[in-house]
Amino acid sequence: MIRILNLKVELKNGLGESMSLRLNHIDSMRGFAILCMVQVHTAALLPAPVSTTHPLAFISAAIGGMAAPMFVTISGWGLHSGLSKRKERGENIVNWILVRGLLLIALQFIIGILLPQRYNWNSPGILTLLGLCIIIIPLISGLDEYFKKWLKENTGYYKSVFIVLFTVLILRNFPSLSPGPDWNSMIHVKSILHWFQLAFISGTYPILPWIAFYYIGSNLDGNKINEKWSLQLLRSGSLAFSTLLATLAIAISMEKNWAETMGEGVLTFFPANHWFVIVSASWTIFLWDIFRLQRKWWTKFNSVLASSGRLSLTIYVLHFALLGQIIEYIPQVSLIEAFAITLLHMGIWLMFGIIHEKFRLIWSIEYVIRFLTRKNQSNVESE
Repeated sequence: MIRILNLKVELKNGLGESMSLRLNHIDSMRGFAILCMVQVHTAALLPAPVSTTHPLAFISAAIGGMAAPMFVTISGWGLHSGLSKRKERGENIVNWILVRGLLLIALQFIIGILLPQRYNWNSPGILTLLGLCIIIIPLISGLDEYFKKWLKENTGYYKSVFIVLFTVLILRNFPSLSPGPDWNSMIHVKSILHWFQLAFISGTYPILPWIAFYYIGSNLDGNKINEKWSLQLLRSGSLAFSTLLATLAIAISMEKNWAETMGEGVLTFFPANHWFVIVSASWTIFLWDIFRLQRKWWTKFNSVLASSGRLSLTIYVLHFALLGQIIEYIPQVSLIEAFAITLLHMGIWLMFGIIHEKFRLIWSIEYVIRFLTRKNQSNVESE
């Protein structure tokens, strides 16, 4: 039986339990984020010329720069939503936290095996980040009551600012902990202790500063925007463009590159410096508000992407498996051909999500997580 209630849909999942799906527009943004990650990972592995001036290279870099911040931020919203609902129902959250957290960390090891061209088998990555956040954030949530003595509002944004400042302070005083200077140094694990160093501060997606996106996600409003022009959309859009223009002005005045994957640009992804966090976080919030818009045509667009969002973890793992098998057989291609291949790869996983949902296929990593955490749950949110 299908029942519409507060923009949610309840139906039976593969376990014969009532299942409450996420808001469709949030699934849609997660689908958009995961497809962007497919695009940037494909672009990074293709044998194609490197360019910083070609328009397609700029578009690809913009997609790559926003994919992970969006994905982590939405995961933060999901964790906050899931924990809040379970606490309200008086459920024991320990099993829910540990199964999800440890499974995500384990999946990162699997990705390292599936894609040896990019990772070592034990390299920490974005799933390590998500898994550790799921475990760490509930452990330190008791600090919220302490902060609320002075701050009446949700403390997520304040925590994010503190984390960014704390990361800057650590890396400036201990430069040897900074990620880099090359890719291998961020993925090569020398010992168990070094694995934790990479996972927390020196790797590709370390806790510091990436947990800031998790806290930003915990502060976001998941409800739709019904007004034709929302003041919130105007505010978030103004902030996004202001941070963009401000960093461009800094780059021009300092005669530096505006954005670089690694290097001395004003914005750098490895490591995720403070300007990158500020700009990507503001644009993630803006995109979040755009996806919340309630328009008939936009709702249809959201429905197309939402199926990929509900399989985001499965797509994330499987697209690496596919890349690991075929990338060796792709010949040298031009920049235009490479961009077309990345779009094709995105399209494959978009169709995968649509077909999976259309034929009501059950098996996925998301299904396994629900199965392992279903005990004493009357509803299963797709966080």
